[in-house]
Amino acid sequence: MTLFQPRESQIFKDAGWLQPQSDPPSGKPLCRDEDLETMALFLSDVFKTGQARNLFIFGKPGTGKTVCVQYLLSEIRRHADEQRAPLVAVYVNAGKTRTPYYTMLEIVKSLGLSVPDCGWQMFRLKQAFENARKDRAIVIAIDEVDAIILKEKEPLVYYLNRQPKTTLILLSNKIEDATSLPSRALSTLQPKLLRLEPYTAEEAKSILAERVEKAFKPGVISDKLLDIVAEIASKAEDIRLGFSILLSAGLFAEEDGKNNVEIEDVESAVESETRLDRIISVMERIKELKGRLKRRGM
Repeated sequence: MTLFQPRESQIFKDAGWLQPQSDPPSGKPLCRDEDLETMALFLSDVFKTGQARNLFIFGKPGTGKTVCVQYLLSEIRRHADEQRAPLVAVYVNAGKTRTPYYTMLEIVKSLGLSVPDCGWQMFRLKQAFENARKDRAIVIAIDEVDAIILKEKEPLVYYLNRQPKTTLILLSNKIEDATSLPSRALSTLQPKLLRLEPYTAEEAKSILAERVEKAFKPGVISDKLLDIVAEIASKAEDIRLGFSILLSAGLFAEEDGKNNVEIEDVESAVESETRLDRIISVMERIKELKGRLKRRGM
């Protein structure tokens, strides 16, 4: 018998629903109807003229930026199919691609082109993009755009914005990332700024309840415990913290052989999250100090 031998859980049905990057169980983000309608309003012209207003969506981590935009893109694709409109919607996370080159590479691949992972120069990727675009309208969402904004003299978003029938949706945690663009790029982009507010405790509870139903067996999480976790997530202004606390609390309960999660398990989960935050804070501080020393030539 190995360490990973499958065994019946008394707590979980499917813990995957508590992973931070998992999709909403219903397919649509909860408690963001008004924000989604605003986004759709500014993008609606893409179906009429092939070009719409660029968006810059910002808000703290855990406010639903990514899940909202991915849902928005899926709706754009669905409507384009229904209308038989020559339109393609692309998503890329610059926080993962890290450089303008690999961000552009991911965009080109999303257009259905077979290109090597390395070896091409940026101008060749741009040529491939322009050839693939042809007469189609393109909506490109770039998540964590702050990762690439200042890495070129001519930002990639500036190049993309100058392409015909190309609309950009840029996502970042801070509004300052929009103003850090070179003035000429900001002038041509003219993005509509949209801020996603943190979830209230009531909204957080609705989102967490949807996850609990999918992730846990019936009766494992009481309504009172859910209220507590929702309050914590709301005060931290990060719904993903709620996912993590529920997952950790369930694992603590399972380790102790329980059939349901108790307040002590939630407290242990919160304590473990707090400890992790301290470690991350220290690591970020060390990284900052190393950067200062490097700039001073020490």
